[in-house]
Amino acid sequence: MAEELKHLIEQIQKEGVEKANEQAETIISQAKGKAAKIIAEAEEKSNAALAKAKTESEAFAERSVKTLEQAARDLLITVGQGCEKVVTAVLGKEVDGALSGNVLEKMITSAVAMGSGSVQLVVSENDKAALTSYCASIAKSSGQSIELTSDSEILSGFKVSFKDKNVYLDYTGEAVAEALATFLRPELAKTVSVVAREQLTNA
Repeated sequence: MAEELKHLIEQIQKEGVEKANEQAETIISQAKGKAAKIIAEAEEKSNAALAKAKTESEAFAERSVKTLEQAARDLLITVGQGCEKVVTAVLGKEVDGALSGNVLEKMITSAVAMGSGSVQLVVSENDKAALTSYCASIAKSSGQSIELTSDSEILSGFKVSFKDKNVYLDYTGEAVAEALATFLRPELAKTVSVVAREQLTNA
């Protein structure tokens, strides 16, 4: 009886140990599975975060480049406009200085020669007194009727109209300077652009 009881106890202990081992292995396996899942999810989140960060950094870099390019274009436009103002101002002064004396008289003579009959000249108030006798001599030699008047808005040069032909021409300093500035603008823009490119290349 004691022998059978001992055997039974050993059998129960053996089965208990085996069952405990099986449960332990199951728990360990489940723990490993959960750990692997947690690691996989963490890696997936990490990769997603890295991919998002990379995409955002590339987008930021692209936006930064575009912003810099636009700033460079704006700067070139501003510099070009500044240069244009300086050139136009200098040009205006030079034209005003040139449209006087003999040059003005020759231009008036050439303008009057383009028409016939009645001619009207409009000059600055300062130039009217100096040109009165000169215009009278032109009228006498050409046989044309020249009406000389002044306009306070004209600073230099003159305006001429031929009544018979209904033609009006503007040779004022302002008109001549604007015509020259219009001609210079493309070349000025080209020069500014070339200089800017050279500076960027050498930077």
